[in-house]
Amino acid sequence: MQTGEIFALAALPRHCTWWRRSPYLVRAAALRPASQHPRPVVPSRTLARLRAAARLQAAARLQAAARLQASPSAAAPRRVVALLNSLPKPTSVACFVESLDRPLAAFATSSVFSAQPALSAASPRVFLKLDRLWMSVVIDGDSSYLIEFGYLLEDLRSIKGEVLTPVAEALRPSAPYDRVLYNGDPRTVCNFCHYSEEPASNVTFASAFASVAFRPRADGRVSLDALRAETEACDVHSEPHRCELLSALFGGGQVLDATFPEDMPTFY
Repeated sequence: MQTGEIFALAALPRHCTWWRRSPYLVRAAALRPASQHPRPVVPSRTLARLRAAARLQAAARLQAAARLQASPSAAAPRRVVALLNSLPKPTSVACFVESLDRPLAAFATSSVFSAQPALSAASPRVFLKLDRLWMSVVIDGDSSYLIEFGYLLEDLRSIKGEVLTPVAEALRPSAPYDRVLYNGDPRTVCNFCHYSEEPASNVTFASAFASVAFRPRADGRVSLDALRAETEACDVHSEPHRCELLSALFGGGQVLDATFPEDMPTFY
């Protein structure tokens, strides 16, 4: 396996496991008046097929998660892709986040100094750490349809890529790297802020580049407790997209504080 290989990032469709099991959305549904609870009539054969499909999807997800956990590096990119490819499409950011194994390390920031800016402190940018693989998602707004990632190297540079969701079909292995190339030039759009960019020679299947990695400033940090409170207060009827991603983050299992290397620079 080549260090720094990141393939297509995919996720579950909107009707995925977190929607059924999330305590936050279950609580929101329970608070509605009985008259607002829909009671659809589903033919028994259709229901049986849906249940069988759900069991197959769940089994595939568990098998891939077990392989990921058994990997020498829990964040080995090929294992991440194997997990994601085991899940159905079309894919969304929320279901990708829910599919990640727990406990999950996370760091939230309200900073807008990024090509993937936070919308606010209530809808921050959230970094997710899987070993040396750092991914970031935003809770709401235009940036909430992106998954950005950087594979952190020993010299505190990272190999960067990006995926736009929803994903309707499997992406080429090079697609995340192709997306950040600057007009076909031998450089990326990341280079405008992340200096010291050089080709990532250990990624042989794509034009991938490594550049300096930044950590968020401490004064913009949003605590996980504050973000959990936003999850509990979120109104799924008026903010379904935002609630979906919040619940995907906290409804899938334990979330712990992530820490960046102390010697990693900040943007300013």
